[in-house]
Amino acid sequence: MRRILLVLGLVLAAAAGWWVYQNASLERLRSRFEPWMARLSRWRDGCEAARRALRSREAGAAEPAGIAALRSWAWDGLDRLGYVDYRVEKPIHDIRPERERTSGRVVFTVGGFRTDGTRVERAAETTVTEEKDAVGSRVTIAFGRPLWNREERSPRFHDGTAAAGLGALRHDPPLPIVNHLLADLWPGSGVAVLDFDRDGYEDLFVADGVRSILYRNDGAGRFTDVTERAGLAKSPTEGVAATGVAAGDIDGDGYPDLLVTNAFGPVRLFHNRGDGTFEETTAASGIAVPGNARSAAFADVDGDGDLDLFVCVTGDYYRKMPDPPFDANDGLPNFLYLNDGHGHFTDATKAWGIDRMTRWSLSCLFQDYDQDGRVDLMVTNDFGLKNLYRNAGGRLEDVAKRTGTLARAYGMSGAWADFDGDGRPDVYTTGTDTQWYFLHEYPAIPVGFMGRLFLPFAIRWCEEMAEGNHLFLQKADHTFEDATARSGAQHAGWNWSSIAADLDDDGWPDLYATNGLLGDGRDRDAELEFWWQTLAYWDDYVAGTKTFHSNGAGVAGMERDRYFHNRGGAAAGAPLFEDRAFLDGLDLESNGRAAVAFDANGDGALDLYVRSNGAPEALFLGSRRADEHFLRLRLAGSPGRDNRDGIGAEVTAVLPDGRRIVTQNVNQSGYLSTGSPIVHLGLGRATRLEGLAVRWPSGYRQDLGAVAVVDRTVVVDEAAGVRDFTTPGR
Repeated sequence: MRRILLVLGLVLAAAAGWWVYQNASLERLRSRFEPWMARLSRWRDGCEAARRALRSREAGAAEPAGIAALRSWAWDGLDRLGYVDYRVEKPIHDIRPERERTSGRVVFTVGGFRTDGTRVERAAETTVTEEKDAVGSRVTIAFGRPLWNREERSPRFHDGTAAAGLGALRHDPPLPIVNHLLADLWPGSGVAVLDFDRDGYEDLFVADGVRSILYRNDGAGRFTDVTERAGLAKSPTEGVAATGVAAGDIDGDGYPDLLVTNAFGPVRLFHNRGDGTFEETTAASGIAVPGNARSAAFADVDGDGDLDLFVCVTGDYYRKMPDPPFDANDGLPNFLYLNDGHGHFTDATKAWGIDRMTRWSLSCLFQDYDQDGRVDLMVTNDFGLKNLYRNAGGRLEDVAKRTGTLARAYGMSGAWADFDGDGRPDVYTTGTDTQWYFLHEYPAIPVGFMGRLFLPFAIRWCEEMAEGNHLFLQKADHTFEDATARSGAQHAGWNWSSIAADLDDDGWPDLYATNGLLGDGRDRDAELEFWWQTLAYWDDYVAGTKTFHSNGAGVAGMERDRYFHNRGGAAAGAPLFEDRAFLDGLDLESNGRAAVAFDANGDGALDLYVRSNGAPEALFLGSRRADEHFLRLRLAGSPGRDNRDGIGAEVTAVLPDGRRIVTQNVNQSGYLSTGSPIVHLGLGRATRLEGLAVRWPSGYRQDLGAVAVVDRTVVVDEAAGVRDFTTPGR
């Protein structure tokens, strides 16, 4: 028996030694992994060849075999194509000495136009096969079946950029530095909606890496650059460098002030003098954030009637990389500042218990998620998990794990709204969506020794990080259900900013997502190479000896932005959202970073402003159908009790059919931006409200009764009730 046990022990030891030998060396793992990536890359090239071929109605030279059937389907009844996309499933590899064959299912989606302008969007299933032997490599396309076809004759949005006087490019700062992860990648810049001169029309402050722009709105949706006149620029080429923007009336004088973050410099505060000009008051404000800040947001955290400040600070992508990438906590601490009501702030980061968290934070989203009267905070983090801070009165307690909202991702931003109509705030959070997520399942995946030891967990974590966005629906006990799989909004792209707004005035909050990483629209995209090389050589990236260079190719670049229409109480099992970006005229392809929704031209339909890298700013103007109604609320808080714009107030509107619309006036807007402080209520076909109530941040509940006339903007004054908004000011 001892001999048998000894032999068994030796066999197990030998097996363990062989396993360690095979799995402990990254070099050996890479040598076995990279041939699989070469096969996958050739198959990807076949998919790209098919996409290029489809863009033309006529056959070209050196096209994949079998493309004719797919082209006939794509162009049927169309005058021109607007876009061609594809999404893959993990292919099957047949490897033999004489040849290598890779074949897999690919769904192609096209958007095009008929001669009468009707937009048509359709998808079809194909099988793409790439075969390589001694002769060379060949690609064959086998058309499978059409999946769906949708049409729209009257798109809801149209591009109003030029008519609005907009279209400025965004500039990167002139700094001789290189992003440690991806050369030529910059963080982008945000935008703020604010009525800076209190003339009743919402203006824009657009951040830029060299000279940010203050645009004045004339009320009809035409914008004029007044930056120099306002004291925020020295010349047409020299001004305030900014990454993120937060706007809010911090001293209660009725005029919104501006705070800007700078990824490469300190946070700065600009006081609105009330005469159309601003002055910098950073030094006297008590705010001292040295650098690497991204998004910032104002809210009344301590419940004393004024706006406090939270600033997201991430790690330094230009000097180090996060480690481990699935749960990095080696960034820099965020900042919480409490306001004295006069625009002077005190650092309360440590006192409120959030000084030890050093994740790579990119966005902060205030919301009283548990509706207890104290505003809470979600922080989305790159390279890992999220923080959901419950406001316990003097402390911010991280309850993300307890509530089920950790959501491992490359998290850039998110959006709060009552997406399912049960009266409780839900949350949608962004990430990166790559169709190549399954590369983590290939043999000899070159992760560190501990990753190989717990390989199933490592693969799951890596794939979760790359599978797109998450939707969490709040339950009655204030925990959240992960409804991502049935959301219909998981796959947006490389999603930086998501905003929640009722873009079609039907009473249900929709989603808009800005997408794209790095690219200029050329065909060649190195997304697959980026993912597998950063995976295989992560230790070198962390050590600072390797950076991904795209060599002129894109990396998930020039992606289409997405408009996810809320289907309003979809039937059980059906997706909650459907993508209607192309059908409704939101067919922007760019490296999108930031977005805000506001009513630029005062017609009662929400419009969308989008800020991108390497592309001009864009404004899409919305429209309303004859049977779509709205009500817009400008909140006016009582000085000494609540902040002047009612930031943090909860509004409940009761429709004639008894359905309640519940929304909170938290004006942060996704990544780097501040949205409108005006509460926009889409009412669908309702022409009156049976009830309207406001719960102010102080806890005061104001019951305003029925509203008989809609399709207008009203002021809800905390002291005086509802009055028409007819004159500037309060």
